[in-house]
Amino acid sequence: MDDRKRIAAAIKDYLARERISREQFAFKSKLGKSTVDKLLTGLFSDRTLSIVESHTKLSLRSMLENRPDLRPADDRPQAAPKPLDRPSISVLPFTNLSGDPEQDFIADGITEDIITALARLRWLFVIARNSTFVYKGKAVDVRQVARELGVRYILEGSVRTAGPRLRITGQLIDAETGKHIWAERYDRELQDIFSVQDDITQRVVAAVEPHLYAEEGFRASGKQPDSIDAWGLVVRALGMINKVGRRQNEDAQALLRRAIAMEPSYAKAHAFLSWAIWWASLCYWYADVRDGYRQAATHAQDALSFDPSDPWARMVSGLCLSTAGQHERALVELRTALDLNPNFALGHTTFGWALLRAGHFDEAIAETGQALRMSPVDTFSGVYTAIHGLALLGARRFSEALPYLRTSVAAFAEYSGHYNTLISCCGHLGLSEEAQDFIAARNKVGPPLRLKVLRENLSHFAHREVFIEGLAKAGIPE
Repeated sequence: MDDRKRIAAAIKDYLARERISREQFAFKSKLGKSTVDKLLTGLFSDRTLSIVESHTKLSLRSMLENRPDLRPADDRPQAAPKPLDRPSISVLPFTNLSGDPEQDFIADGITEDIITALARLRWLFVIARNSTFVYKGKAVDVRQVARELGVRYILEGSVRTAGPRLRITGQLIDAETGKHIWAERYDRELQDIFSVQDDITQRVVAAVEPHLYAEEGFRASGKQPDSIDAWGLVVRALGMINKVGRRQNEDAQALLRRAIAMEPSYAKAHAFLSWAIWWASLCYWYADVRDGYRQAATHAQDALSFDPSDPWARMVSGLCLSTAGQHERALVELRTALDLNPNFALGHTTFGWALLRAGHFDEAIAETGQALRMSPVDTFSGVYTAIHGLALLGARRFSEALPYLRTSVAAFAEYSGHYNTLISCCGHLGLSEEAQDFIAARNKVGPPLRLKVLRENLSHFAHREVFIEGLAKAGIPE
């Protein structure tokens, strides 16, 4: 922890010398105020330090070289993934060429729907949305992106709107050679957006693996709403949900409720709302957490009544059952979500979470590890690393768990649950000083830890004893 404190002090000194406020530095570095606030308390990733060094010319990471055991984990604890033997693709965010930032949602929605359609194919490995959207708005080298994500193919494109008219371009690139495999331009009416998505997806699949495409008999179309307006509200909401924070979650819920009011049978709106409510309940943003979980379950069931093949609704249904300790029913629902979408990274994480709670530790580690591979540069604030670390802790693989848990706290410092797991891990490893620092940080974002409360909260879960044991070793009182 001394290394972290020295780095935080060096940055504070720099801000003082340059007479720059936290807010000004957050704007200048494009890190965001919450990230800078974490940085100044010693919570950071290797990537954050790299950005700070480029702006300040400070040599921060060198302070960590003599203490590798305390080096904060990189945002991606694993090395850059290697390309798979089977076909693999990343769909980069389509570029909005309309000149109007308000039209971003159309480009984002097209990207999201193409990713979802491609992900239904079992033979095609598709990088999750949250990792591809890291590259939004950036000039990228597709070969470098392919190396970072470990894929063979890159799909990129652009969207331009002019009144009721829509122009979409798409191109598929073999990332190893840089060769363009396929390219097309579509000029349609805005209301034809869903047929364009189907057309692009079918052509991409046909270009990537024609014989497998023929065997699959692939059809990209899903249950889309009649109204482009309802679709747009859901697309905007999804972008907010993936930012995880409380304000964004509340705004997303408001948009989704508007979409449901507009089209009450729109399954995707109910499904995303069920996830937003479930996440808000987990984070204690609801005064009555149990009521929040009940609302989440209700919207998940509403979504499934309109579309039984929606993987998000299956996932939330499974999570609600898991939280209630109904493990076998939960695992059935979560397996079904992955049957519906084998490339659902969040689905693999939540399935691993339920496996952990049911006592299947090795299977849990495999699932959460798969999620990290599917979304290696995910922006979802440490959820994947937190659950993977928790699964490793449940299996008593404490040294392996530690870097993932440090990363999860650095990514989402406002959530007390990530701290709890990290403190338990530090307790098992005898890292007393680090545990005390994290206890102090954790108590700023939630009520003081008590073993009795956690025993009750974890009463249905197989990892309760190892979790409580580590917290007791770290000095948490009964």
